[in-house]
Amino acid sequence: MDQGFRPARMRVVWGFVAAAAVIFCTTSVRADVRTEARQHFRHGMGLIAEGQLEEGIAELEEAYEILPHPNALYNIARAYAEAGRYQDAIRFYVQYLESDPADREEVQQYLAALRQRVDQQEGRAHGVETAAVPTPETPETTGGTFVASEDELRALTDSATQIEALAEAAQSDELRRRADRLRELAAALRARATATPETPETTETPETTETTEEEGALVLGQGRQGDTYEESVVSSSRAAQSPLDAPNSTAIVTAQDLHLSGLTEPAFALRRVAGVSILHTDPGSPQISIRGLNQRLSNRAIVLVDGRSVYLDFLGTTLWSLIPLAMDDIERIEVIRGPASALYGADALTGIINIITRPLGEARSYINVGLGTGGQFQVTTSVSGRADRFRFRTTGGYQRQDQYDLEVTPSRVDITPSARNPSLGSERLFFQGEASYRLDDGTTIRAGGGIASGALAFEGLSRLRQLFGSNAFFSQTFVQMNTPVGLSARVFWNRFSTDVANQGLVPGGLAFAEQHSVTRSDVIDAEAIYTASFDLGGVENTLIVGVNYRFKEVDWAWLQGIQTQHHGALFLQDTMRFSDVVQIVLSARADLHPLLNVQVSPRGSLVIHPAPGNTLRLTAGSAFRSPTFVESYLQIPNPTPIRGVTAFGGGATNINPERLVSVELGYMNQMTDYFSLELNGYYNIVFDQITLNQTQTYRLADFVNNGNASFQDDYAAFPIGQLTFGNEQQVFQQLGGELGARIYPINGLDLYVNYAIHQTTPFGFQQTSSVFASDARTSAHMVNAGFQYRSPIGLDISADFSWQSDQTWVEQVLDTERGGVAFVAFHLPSYTTLNARIGWRLFNDQLELAVAGTNLVDDGHREHPFGQQVDRRFMGFATVRF
Repeated sequence: MDQGFRPARMRVVWGFVAAAAVIFCTTSVRADVRTEARQHFRHGMGLIAEGQLEEGIAELEEAYEILPHPNALYNIARAYAEAGRYQDAIRFYVQYLESDPADREEVQQYLAALRQRVDQQEGRAHGVETAAVPTPETPETTGGTFVASEDELRALTDSATQIEALAEAAQSDELRRRADRLRELAAALRARATATPETPETTETPETTETTEEEGALVLGQGRQGDTYEESVVSSSRAAQSPLDAPNSTAIVTAQDLHLSGLTEPAFALRRVAGVSILHTDPGSPQISIRGLNQRLSNRAIVLVDGRSVYLDFLGTTLWSLIPLAMDDIERIEVIRGPASALYGADALTGIINIITRPLGEARSYINVGLGTGGQFQVTTSVSGRADRFRFRTTGGYQRQDQYDLEVTPSRVDITPSARNPSLGSERLFFQGEASYRLDDGTTIRAGGGIASGALAFEGLSRLRQLFGSNAFFSQTFVQMNTPVGLSARVFWNRFSTDVANQGLVPGGLAFAEQHSVTRSDVIDAEAIYTASFDLGGVENTLIVGVNYRFKEVDWAWLQGIQTQHHGALFLQDTMRFSDVVQIVLSARADLHPLLNVQVSPRGSLVIHPAPGNTLRLTAGSAFRSPTFVESYLQIPNPTPIRGVTAFGGGATNINPERLVSVELGYMNQMTDYFSLELNGYYNIVFDQITLNQTQTYRLADFVNNGNASFQDDYAAFPIGQLTFGNEQQVFQQLGGELGARIYPINGLDLYVNYAIHQTTPFGFQQTSSVFASDARTSAHMVNAGFQYRSPIGLDISADFSWQSDQTWVEQVLDTERGGVAFVAFHLPSYTTLNARIGWRLFNDQLELAVAGTNLVDDGHREHPFGQQVDRRFMGFATVRF
């Protein structure tokens, strides 16, 4: 490391620290918007329950100002109605209806009753007597005697029960007295209803009857709390639930985390999650693993967008820079750590990453422009809107950035750059559009699609080093339906194609571009899911049943002709809630693969809540990764730097799937809005790892009896051997854990820190000659920490720190004496990253200016032995929202 740059680096780092200190001392800060909004919402609902309506309304309005939520509007309207401020109640109910809620008809009845009450008040104000007319949800009167219906009596009793629960939580005697009065009122009304004789209905009202405020009191339903501002996940069980109830350990990266990070690629924000490893070899191709087993083209954790896979099945990886999605359109990213094949099938070996986009029609439209060092430039625009039951969002943009290092400089005379712009690291032009419509019966139809085209550098397999993909294209089109009876269905189609070449071509050497290029890869996925809840023997059950069909086809010269596969699956899950303390989740999935036997993936989880906001979780399950097209059908001669010599790469259709068996014990604490804690420990056993490690060196006799060992006319070369995919015979065990905390110490200041420990060793610690015996590609220790806040004056600041301990990678290198390939261990020293951002929100958040820096310590570290040295970069942003 160049010592001359140390003072400059330290000035940058201490500059950010000093700025943070000044703001801490001079302003009141805001933390995570969801947490702060939840604090105000809960406080406001408590005040309203105690009868302090004005104070409670102010708290709810503050919560809605921080983070808009329809339930906040509903409760504000209801509180205004209870306070007799009917015009204000009408205004907020109308605003609530603009969100197209499921209870639209019920709220419209409330509005009709409120408007009638306003008309009555205005009539009396002008000396006009108004007849008392029964209104929707208003108790009937018989002969001038008030009679409550059974539904109204039940509502009063339920209200009393809810207020009693609040009283116990808040230890409030006032709330207990209020609950007792409601129960006494319900008992009195029930007695009156029993004693009142039936009388004929009449449409006439005696002239002497005068409507008063007490007469015909409005019944406006119960307050809405539910999941308002509560953290929710959908990935662990394919249904919305609290992280406290999830059967797997779950981490969430929020929209605010993404926005305040200053990053332009969501994958890099996952570095803040304990147990997640980022392999950053090039600017545009991050490779992500969960709890180990990372590699240059990572293939053991699948990436989803709103539950739809963007995983490239034929190759077994995700090219993040080609996902047609803008950072500002992401609501949150859910990371499920641990085997997930029980619900998601093949390739969810170590977990899933599910990117959840913002609800259609609710986010503001925007234009974002960014410009920075390292050739960074981006422009993104999004338009979102809604009209009654119709909602939509369209987003388009362009991004580019340069390489960290030039693999082949234009000044080289021995190697010619293959890319038209050797300095280009990644480039993307994308468009994405979605729309939804809710039918009269509550069924929602949603459809959309996205396309991305561009170029990117990435590391290849085996001896292949940095490759460059040009004319890259990825698209996803989908349609889905959700019904109010628990049935949902969807179908989506992914297409991918690209032209690929080595970064440099040796003059007079063997051309290789045509063999790399993918003519097309198509995946069509169809799925139907049914969810039902029922009681069985006093146990509350939630059953999820699903069927899936997946069609895959790829046309690629690397493979043995056009390859097609048909996959099917059946899965089910039952969540059995025995009480508020204990629940058991049982899941299983059977996958039918054309080259394998039926693969069954079970999972069982015991979830215990020893106290409110606390969870103990014991989970056991297994998962599998099916062989990719490359691993099954590869057949390609690889050129070598030596003229006239090549080496074969091959696949095998008899490869067993990789399998992982896991046991995990976890604890989560979310008792307060000021602190959260998670602690996980896991033990995994990994079987049948698929590796490119079966080496065969050709002998002279092979050129007589072996069809592959023959002169290759297309290459004018003789093969020296073959390297084939196969199953690693050694069984490995993984032992690890994660400890993380998020703290909001003063007025919501948001701090986080987490630590992960991991070790992969041969099963039983026996001596082995396996080429992976010395492989320790996952850091044994990883530490992440950071802070963020949003000040009331609009100034935001955040910083994210990460430290990874040293690693050892076993990789392939050229060896003409041993079949063309040898395996060598490369040591990678520990490294540190520090990213930070400062932004200023102006004009009621309509304009935002920001500057962000990445890798501020600029230690020139590599995250893979063959990767580029990551440099320091800065970028400025301007965002206009409307």
